[in-house]
Amino acid sequence: MKRPWVFTVMTISSLFRFMFKKAGVILALALLVSACSPRYNWREVDVADGHARAAFPNRVQTETRKLRLDTHTLDFTLASATVGEAVFAIGSAPLPPEIAADPVARQALGVALMRSLYVNMQAPPPTEWPPYGQDIDVQGKAMGKPGWLRARVWITDTMLIEAVAAGTEASLPEERAREFLRSVVVKP
Repeated sequence: MKRPWVFTVMTISSLFRFMFKKAGVILALALLVSACSPRYNWREVDVADGHARAAFPNRVQTETRKLRLDTHTLDFTLASATVGEAVFAIGSAPLPPEIAADPVARQALGVALMRSLYVNMQAPPPTEWPPYGQDIDVQGKAMGKPGWLRARVWITDTMLIEAVAAGTEASLPEERAREFLRSVVVKP
């Protein structure tokens, strides 16, 4: 019969073996979890010809192509980074002089860019547009799967700028989208 007040004595070596066994299990679980979750390696980058700065979660790639918005064709530059299936991007285009000088034309171009976010996600656009620089959330389809994006659009006197975080529910955590958009600073 054991007495309740008698304790089992562990030697120092058996205590360390016990701790290392537990540490091995914890380390294995940590490695498993880290292997399944994407890596975010944030870095600040100047984009939009120096008119904006943003923190991207991975190495940035830049591409310029012609983009038709409203009745205008613009040279649109996209600086983007991907983490898994999530995309983080800043798109920008210098405004042609005739648009830069016309507030109504600038407004129409900004609305056309906001509308394109909904078209790209195969989602119906809203009846009212948010003010420039405010979050736009769109639920729709991305890469043939249910997806979503969070974006902001700005129009300065010389530039059209958009920031977008897009992906699927599984590939883009809401906090990462918020973190990206909070990092964007548009310079006057």
